[in-house]
Amino acid sequence: MIRIQLVTKPLNEIKNDYLVFPIFEGEKINLRDKVVDEFFKDNPKFGKLFESQLLYLNQAKVLLLGIGKKDKLNYITLQNWFGAAAKTLAKKTKQSSVILPRIDNLSAEDIGQAIAIGSDLALYDPTKDYKSDYEAPKLNSVEVVVERAERGYLEGIRKGSVIAENINLARNLGDMPPNEMTPTYFLTEVRKLAKENRLKLTVLDEKQAKKKGMGAFVGVAQGSDEPSYMIALEYKGDIKSKDKWGLVGKGVTYDSGGISLKPGDKLVEMKYDMVGAAIVLATIAIIAKLSIKTNVVAIMPVTENMLSGKAFKPDDILRTYSGKTVEIISTDAEGRLVILDGISYAQKDFKATKLIDLGSITGAVVIALGDFITGLFSNNPLFAQEFIQKGFKVGEKYWQMPMDEEYDEMIKGNLADLIDVGQGGSIGTRTAGAIMGAKFIQAAVENNKPWIHLDIGGTGWDLKSKPYKYPGATGIGIKTLVKLIEG
Repeated sequence: MIRIQLVTKPLNEIKNDYLVFPIFEGEKINLRDKVVDEFFKDNPKFGKLFESQLLYLNQAKVLLLGIGKKDKLNYITLQNWFGAAAKTLAKKTKQSSVILPRIDNLSAEDIGQAIAIGSDLALYDPTKDYKSDYEAPKLNSVEVVVERAERGYLEGIRKGSVIAENINLARNLGDMPPNEMTPTYFLTEVRKLAKENRLKLTVLDEKQAKKKGMGAFVGVAQGSDEPSYMIALEYKGDIKSKDKWGLVGKGVTYDSGGISLKPGDKLVEMKYDMVGAAIVLATIAIIAKLSIKTNVVAIMPVTENMLSGKAFKPDDILRTYSGKTVEIISTDAEGRLVILDGISYAQKDFKATKLIDLGSITGAVVIALGDFITGLFSNNPLFAQEFIQKGFKVGEKYWQMPMDEEYDEMIKGNLADLIDVGQGGSIGTRTAGAIMGAKFIQAAVENNKPWIHLDIGGTGWDLKSKPYKYPGATGIGIKTLVKLIEG
């Protein structure tokens, strides 16, 4: 974690080797230095986002780092720009100074939070435990030069550091190889976090889950030799309130597709099928560490979806904890099954009043929205819009998909209450795939409680390196969930 210090001293008093300047597109800085003047004379359009140039000025090294157009500077641009600065200098120096760009549309707290998150996320490297030539970053301290030191900066940096630490926790859990990241290992990490944050932990093994009636979860779990667990963590930060957030995250630590085996080229990256559970775990950790006045239960159904003589099969009918039966068409639609029982568990056993579930449920959402925007599905338009607006403030994008009643017919089973893969309507099979996944999960929502489903099949991980972060799990949704829950 990088230590961030705010200073108001003039530039000639800065002693660090590296000094980072934000350059808006088409603008220049005046340092009264011939090298700088010549550079901008030769590069008048310099300043595109993340465009960089290192200049050597006497004893100092000046990094000019483009921050894009001034009218487009917002929370996420600042976060990623700071990340790019940290990543660029990570292995060059222990300390650096960064000039904070002037930002009129963000509070001091938001600015502090963005720079703390950006710098810490940038230094997380998923190869650290596996590459023999891994080189640890040197950078451990950043001096941020501001016009005036406002109290809000410090509070934002404090909160941002907590958020970043736990986003990186979620990223690390997601990036681990599946031979190490087993359901048992995940439970070990949950136990540590529960103890650190004084959270109430409830764990059901497969036998206990079966006795309770969680046929959907157990159906998926029974094909694996690894033990599986339905995990619940509770945070009680407002004992006077009966309201409780129920967060449910898909935790399939490896998804082979089961009997409905995935094609060979689709088996790679299936270790990321548990990032929903990691995101939920990180979110409740942040809420506890920040002592937010609210009540939360985090439900994490953790298992593998594997082939064996015990694995569930197409044509099986499973009895879920909701009381509804499910006809299995594809065992590769396992995510919605484990979430369905998790949603029921949050309501029946923990009295959750608002529900949010997330997981890498469908490839269909990637076809619809690519890997930039998360698909959002809800039974409550106001709840959905509030979530989207909170996400916008912290630079996470969501798009609300339709959930019209006409789609309900497509998940009705022939022999059971539900069918796990939608029947496609009049134009063929397998249409509206992402909506079918959401509609299936919605069947477990009782009394029309406010509910949001996030399909992170396209945004839960990103294997392309960015100027501001390494490839791997993203921790998508954590910032939005915290923003929403803190009110």
